[in-house]
Amino acid sequence: MSTLTKLDMPRTGEGYRWTAGLLVSSRCTDAAAALVAAAGRGLELQPKIAGIATAEIPRETAAMFGPLAEKRSSPLGPMGGSLARFRSCLAEFQSLLIDELLAGLGVAPTRVLAVGVHDPGLWNVGRSGTSDYFGLCDAARLAESTGLNVIDAFPARDLVRGGQGGPITALPEWILLRRPQSCRILLDLGRTTRMTYLPSALSHSPSARIVSFEVGPGTRLLDVLAHKLTSGEHRYDPGGRLAVQGRRIPELLEHWQADPYFERPLPRWHPRGVQPERFLTDAVQLAVDHGWSVRDLLCSATHFIAETVSSALSRRLPENARIDEIVVTGGGQHNGLLLREIGRLTEIPLSRLDAGGIPREALGPASIGLLAMLYLDQVPANQTAITGADVPRLLGRLTPGSPQNWQRLLQVAAGSSPAVRPLRSAM
Repeated sequence: MSTLTKLDMPRTGEGYRWTAGLLVSSRCTDAAAALVAAAGRGLELQPKIAGIATAEIPRETAAMFGPLAEKRSSPLGPMGGSLARFRSCLAEFQSLLIDELLAGLGVAPTRVLAVGVHDPGLWNVGRSGTSDYFGLCDAARLAESTGLNVIDAFPARDLVRGGQGGPITALPEWILLRRPQSCRILLDLGRTTRMTYLPSALSHSPSARIVSFEVGPGTRLLDVLAHKLTSGEHRYDPGGRLAVQGRRIPELLEHWQADPYFERPLPRWHPRGVQPERFLTDAVQLAVDHGWSVRDLLCSATHFIAETVSSALSRRLPENARIDEIVVTGGGQHNGLLLREIGRLTEIPLSRLDAGGIPREALGPASIGLLAMLYLDQVPANQTAITGADVPRLLGRLTPGSPQNWQRLLQVAAGSSPAVRPLRSAM
């Protein structure tokens, strides 16, 4: 049973095109689906998020993911049978979630051009940095059960062109959050901290100036510390209340900031994020040796995250980048100490994403819905500065739905021109 939230439903007959976006969480424990309506095309899209449905993935289905994700061999090997069962069960859940979203919003499936699907996938990252990726979406089964055209496997084409496979949502996030004259930072204080620079819509070649990268560890570091150092009493530090009782330890911050991770050049992204364990190996022993308390460690870790954000703002953005506002999302937005320190260090106004009318859980699936729209408009979404691909490419793989929906999509596509024309077509 999903939870449905209606947001900004356009009136009928206003010339909008519709796509849905479906995002599965990093651990396959829950998913969110959003319905997006957009006027215009390509980079001129003017989107509205009509509504969102969220639901927990059934436990028996979610439990299959862990062993698959930990398996490093080919998914077509001994684990192939388990993978097939998992994908089938996941597609059944996704179909129900999409059906509940459209029914709850009163939108007929025939109005939806396509549904974009993104999931954590199965990754094998080599020591050289090259990655193999296998998507979890059973696109054929999902298209058959919903009748919708399905666009999935967004990282695959980027990887083929030498990219990292992500972050793939930077361009859709700019489309959703851009302002005509102000430049913003989207700061995702999730399990890993990610920063996206969103230039103003009126700046010169704004889409080419978007930058998105992993800053460093996020709330997962605080959660692991709270859980380990309180013997399981706390799974996380609620609101930063434990950390605020501790003290900032300069020696520990210097130790963490010396990690080679922070000298890696951009683009910088990893499918599994920044693992907190690399920062905990020595920290606990240092705490024992120096008599630091749990609260001291949590306080220092909170300051560490804030200071990595401040450092990234000064070192990693385009030259002379203007920042008028930092828009915060992710679980860390509820940590009062973390927000206070980021505000103090950056001296830039902070606002929460939901204060602008977009709930935190809506941004991800809405961005995937816009990725599907960009695919239909033939707009590459993997700029070199973001993913490292040598050539931007159209992201996604299209699986036709019912004959009726497929014919409607072809009719809409036939009436539009590609945003990027190959050279030979101009000769």
